[in-house]
Amino acid sequence: MFKEFHYQVRGHGHLQDGTPVQDRTKYLSRGGVQVLCLADGAGSATHSQFGAQAVVDEACTTLVNRFADFAASDDGARIKVELLEQLVSKFNQVANQHGVESRELASTFMCVAVSGERFLGAHVGDGVVGYLKNGELKVISAPDNAEFANQTTFVTSSRAAESMRLFRGSLEGVAGFILMSDGTAESLFDARTGRLAAACAKLIAAVGAAPADLSKTSKYTKRLRRLMDLKIRNATKDDCSIGILGRNLARTRPNRPVVGHQVPRGSHR
Repeated sequence: MFKEFHYQVRGHGHLQDGTPVQDRTKYLSRGGVQVLCLADGAGSATHSQFGAQAVVDEACTTLVNRFADFAASDDGARIKVELLEQLVSKFNQVANQHGVESRELASTFMCVAVSGERFLGAHVGDGVVGYLKNGELKVISAPDNAEFANQTTFVTSSRAAESMRLFRGSLEGVAGFILMSDGTAESLFDARTGRLAAACAKLIAAVGAAPADLSKTSKYTKRLRRLMDLKIRNATKDDCSIGILGRNLARTRPNRPVVGHQVPRGSHR
């Protein structure tokens, strides 16, 4: 089992103009499946905080219920369409509740789900998904910013299905995953080189080394939140959110040697 940490904090820019925090994170564990989701609401959308919440709620439920099906399927295009349909349907429902069009809930989306010795994930928009495997940090999915840093794809965009990146692979040698919004990425991702900051490995290791599940009041959780509140947030005016899954491989499989690096199978069809 992986331990998890997820958190979002209101950016300085939003504090100044009175905008609510538009990032959302969520974790769900059920039936041997663990799911971690993150969404970043569009600053240009009037109700994006509700859209971001709808995304993480629906994605967690869908992936817990359908992990086995999605992990076993060879039809990546079908998985992307079905997952996106679930998210858009939830968007429409929430938009109706608030009396607005679904585009006013625009949000990015990323997730990682793990079960047994397999993982799968998806990503629409900016932000970064990475993992630590065999001691090496790797970016699984980089930001989708089209031609400009302040433009990206949202779940409600017409090209969302085309843009969505789906990734699946073995958990052999994987110590953990890290998900971050573009605000957090300003501190933990080098857009010029396309590499994650070395601190990401330390964060994954810290979550994996925690002596018990990270409750909201644990000293480990408080330290990680303090890092987000005092350092990560001060590097940007944007909201900052992060999600981490980590485990201690020595405890998990003490008698199994770590094999060579394997890049996760992509389904970029």
